[in-house]
Amino acid sequence: MNNVILRSLAVENYASFADRIMFTTEIDASKKEYLENTFEIADKRFNKVSILYGANGSGKTFFCKILREIKRLLDWSPLMAMNNSQLLSLPQFKGMDAPVKPFVFDIAYQNKPTKFEIELVIDKTTYHYEFNILGKKIESELLTKKYRRTEKLIERTSSSFKDIVLRSELKDFENKKQAVKEEALCLPIAALLNNELASKIVDAIQGIQVVSMTAARLKPTKSKESFSDERLKKYLNIIQKADPTIRDIKVSFEEEEIARQKIENDDFENREIIATKTTVGVDTAHAVYENGEETSSTPISFFAEESLGTVKLFTALPYLFDVLESGGILFIDEIENGLHLLLAKEIINLFINEESNPHHAQLICTSHQPLLVSGNFRRDQVWVTSKDNYGKSTLHRLNECKTSRAKVNLVNRLLEGAFGCNPDMFFERDI
Repeated sequence: MNNVILRSLAVENYASFADRIMFTTEIDASKKEYLENTFEIADKRFNKVSILYGANGSGKTFFCKILREIKRLLDWSPLMAMNNSQLLSLPQFKGMDAPVKPFVFDIAYQNKPTKFEIELVIDKTTYHYEFNILGKKIESELLTKKYRRTEKLIERTSSSFKDIVLRSELKDFENKKQAVKEEALCLPIAALLNNELASKIVDAIQGIQVVSMTAARLKPTKSKESFSDERLKKYLNIIQKADPTIRDIKVSFEEEEIARQKIENDDFENREIIATKTTVGVDTAHAVYENGEETSSTPISFFAEESLGTVKLFTALPYLFDVLESGGILFIDEIENGLHLLLAKEIINLFINEESNPHHAQLICTSHQPLLVSGNFRRDQVWVTSKDNYGKSTLHRLNECKTSRAKVNLVNRLLEGAFGCNPDMFFERDI
């Protein structure tokens, strides 16, 4: 879905975020610096790239997990309608029914619901979706639409389907809302039952990719187009910068159906949920030399014999090009993990550059590396996570700092810990 913009993401009482934190890609309109780092949609300007900094354990990874948790609950809700223990016991569904964990370091938060909020701009219309959940039970749910005025489309005030009010484009789900159980969200059930707008919003949220560079290699994307001959040529050009001996890359892509379950409910119009497993195999050919001349090539086991950084880079490329070529949103946790600083900066520059990012794809990444923002960066592109002595994480935007940019070296101030993003020293200073 090309025309999707992440405007904001917020959470309250989740993981280390005890109190509400709110992240936005909408720029501070009072700042006119480096507008080439931004783009305009529906009379609003948004950042192409946003970077979150913080010490280890400050909440950066939990920030990425906010979106993963929203996606998990959207996936889980249709499965709830099936109530099929055999299907739900499959490995890929393990943990999908887990309760949402609130902030655990203060008893006062443990019996309070967790609140998730996400705001998207789809085809120049803003959709705000939020819900409260306590453990596994949905306590409230709200979907609004804003084009010229704000309109409520879903308004739910309890766990019961009887307390769901539907309006406008969601009105045709009214006679099917009894399919919504107290542990399920209304929006994905409406999408499953062919409500066009619900499907559009759910697809937009599920289309946001979240990856972590801390993994030895990233899970394969589920798009065969990501491994087309044209794409592989682009990947090869980039991988050769990390390993100049590579001459060719061959990828085998297999998607296997491992389960098919019909939903035994008249309201579901004989629909089925199909579980699949995706496997990607990679073979590379490398140059062989004799007396300094390239004479032949030899295969190697790419995943077993290449460097960890090269493997990470290769498995990250499909995610990058999927959004750069079509538009979309990509979250990367610890973008510099396993990569040289210049390569991490090159990935960021791909999103800043209008030529390589013609559809205004957005990159949101976390990092320990303040040198990534050396140069032409807006302060409202940079966020800082920090954690206090009570285990509570907070999130602040650097443009909230009132000091003149002309008087402050941003990188130096980050390294000095001026914004609370550096860890305490492990050792006494006299050791």
